Amino acid sequence: MINDGPLARFTPLASGLVRPIYDDYSFANIADTVEHLLTGARRGPLLPPDCFGGAYPAPQKIVLVFVDAFGWEFWLRHRERFRTTRRVVENGTLTPISALFPSTTSASVSTLNLGVLPAEHALYEWNVYIPAYGEVIQSLVFCPLGRHVQDACAAKGYDARALLEVHETVHQRLARAGVRSLQFSHRSYAGSAYNGIASAGAEVVRHGTLAEALVQLREALLSTPGKALLAVYWAAIDTIGHLYGPGTSYHDAEIAAFWSTFDAVLHDIDSPDTLYLFIADHGQVRGQAEKTIYVNEAIPELAGFLPTSPTGNPIYPNGSPRDMFLHVRPERRAQALGLLAGRLGDVALVLPMDEALAQGLFGPRPVVPELRRRLGDILVLPRGGHFVWWREKGIMGNAFHGHHGGLTREEMITVLGVVDAL
Repeated sequence: MINDGPLARFTPLASGLVRPIYDDYSFANIADTVEHLLTGARRGPLLPPDCFGGAYPAPQKIVLVFVDAFGWEFWLRHRERFRTTRRVVENGTLTPISALFPSTTSASVSTLNLGVLPAEHALYEWNVYIPAYGEVIQSLVFCPLGRHVQDACAAKGYDARALLEVHETVHQRLARAGVRSLQFSHRSYAGSAYNGIASAGAEVVRHGTLAEALVQLREALLSTPGKALLAVYWAAIDTIGHLYGPGTSYHDAEIAAFWSTFDAVLHDIDSPDTLYLFIADHGQVRGQAEKTIYVNEAIPELAGFLPTSPTGNPIYPNGSPRDMFLHVRPERRAQALGLLAGRLGDVALVLPMDEALAQGLFGPRPVVPELRRRLGDILVLPRGGHFVWWREKGIMGNAFHGHHGGLTREEMITVLGVVDAL
């Protein structure tokens, strides 16, 4: 069934933008719900019972399939095309839920692995200022801006544990309760500094292709005794959406490649007491990279408003072209707000960061001091189809036609699919 009642829970923040949900129908609550279903423990809010057909099941195993950027819009558009998506809708429950804010993978995978909001773990975006390092880095790949080399920050002597304010993982808690956690991770990141922290307590199974990952998952499901969480993550749909834009023929073909392979490998599995959960961290918004508004070019004086870190590095904007977080010198903040609001007009909502916090965009509880230091002073939230960013040659810019991170419905309404047999 399609359980679309939660769509009414999304309320407007401003024209074209919605508020995130944290207390029930939220990506924020997947980790605690999985832990509850497998162990009975209750650490925080759970996804409501109607997400599971009306009552919480008690599975021996949970298969968690995390398809990056395959949010609600894409599930509805493609649900009739593939055996598994049809089966979820016909024999299980498909529910729209809220993405986190920012609607990013960095925030979401950290919350999924740690079981706490970005307000607590403090890793909220791909491009993020880490005061302990004195510069803006690319978080999950742990490298400086403009480098694009996995774990290049380690070569600079940076401690990856400073990325996160929380280090106990869901996998460690499951292990203490006698539940195995198997993480099926691509070789490109399975051994990375970030993954070593986020997957602590899990058994990491490495793959190079989608088919390999799904065969590994099938074999592990059939051979693993007792209670277990088996989780696989796939990034290619998100990657192609970035490169070409969501809804393009390239994007549709990548969706077909994933689900057709899934259908071919994972079907008619004799695994009783298994629950299959299908999740996504966000959707995507399509735009034109060449029409990106670079605020430092549109408003040249902004370049002089950026503060310098204690290590002498400019603190460049954090976030993405869909959610730009600006650090600004204290004496220039009011001027910067006025200039940005005047130049961007209806293209984007411009907020002081304190107002964004007061609006509850990062959750119902106060954020930890480290996150507040990272967030900066001004938040720019483009409306649908617009990209707003900063350009520095060789360091940052925008070549993508698809993005996420903001608060449009396309980005924020993601999905939970639940079924007990494939």
